Amino acid sequence: MVRKKSKTGETAYVCNDEKGRVQAFLYIKDLEEEAVGDLVAEPRIKIGTLKINQAVEGRRLGEGAIGIALWKWQKSVLNQIYVTVFPKHDDLIDLLETYGFEKRGRKGEEHVLVKDKKRMKYDTIRRSFPYFNPKFERGKYIPINDVFHDPMFQYSELMNTNQNVGETAVSNGITKNYIATPMSEIDYKPGDVVFIYRKHTGSGSKGHKSVVTSYCTVSKVTWVKKDWKRILDFDSYLKLVGNKSVYESKILEEEYKKRNLCVIELIYNGYFGAGHNIIYNDLKAAGLFEKYPYDIELDRIEIIKIMKMGGKNEHDIIIN
Repeated sequence: MVRKKSKTGETAYVCNDEKGRVQAFLYIKDLEEEAVGDLVAEPRIKIGTLKINQAVEGRRLGEGAIGIALWKWQKSVLNQIYVTVFPKHDDLIDLLETYGFEKRGRKGEEHVLVKDKKRMKYDTIRRSFPYFNPKFERGKYIPINDVFHDPMFQYSELMNTNQNVGETAVSNGITKNYIATPMSEIDYKPGDVVFIYRKHTGSGSKGHKSVVTSYCTVSKVTWVKKDWKRILDFDSYLKLVGNKSVYESKILEEEYKKRNLCVIELIYNGYFGAGHNIIYNDLKAAGLFEKYPYDIELDRIEIIKIMKMGGKNEHDIIIN
């Protein structure tokens, strides 16, 4: 979704299809202080408009729109963000509840759905998004070549770098599928914090141009092939990947021919942003990148150290 400003200075996020037709529209009101539903009057963020064309990858677009709203809420000092939805939009209500919104009364005929930093639940990774579960213990890296990284993580921008970012299902969603084809078995587990390492494939110094741009949480790990043994058939593999991968079908077919194949489902918790990405040389100098990315295991202290190197503090990722 792209950000657009009106003549009044207000910001909306819009996703258009190839013919220019609006498929998703998101407007966020930075400050709302009225009593609503069973909530008393206090400052909070309001999702003023959230419209999704359910006929075209609606859940992916809805997920992406909710992600943008929750990132904005995360950066604020406000405890609550809310939206009102008519009961007939049951798919949207289900998606909002998946991402931690709770029904808190009604405003006229509409449900009031609220997410509150003081009532955060950690029973699922999505319910606590964009925050980490405060009990996280282990971190990993995931290496992705720049040509695949940029359309997959569209908000993870770099300074002075041309990036191939377009409106695709995988770019608009919060859930991403990473396709790993390691030489041997790798160790990733649900709940792991993972840093996305954008591997520079062009000319110039890899030490300065390969960077950590983003941070995610592993939500699911599925082995498709191990040591040539097929665990999932090809059709099941394609269904598993769905529209959450940047790879086209031809590449997915080629990956299926390899010795080992693992699909790692990620929740895109956040990004450092242009000017804040962490170069390989700095990670190496700090003793945080001593092996091949798949083989590195980071402890809690090292995870927080990397977050701080990217300009994030603990309160940006954890609600205490």
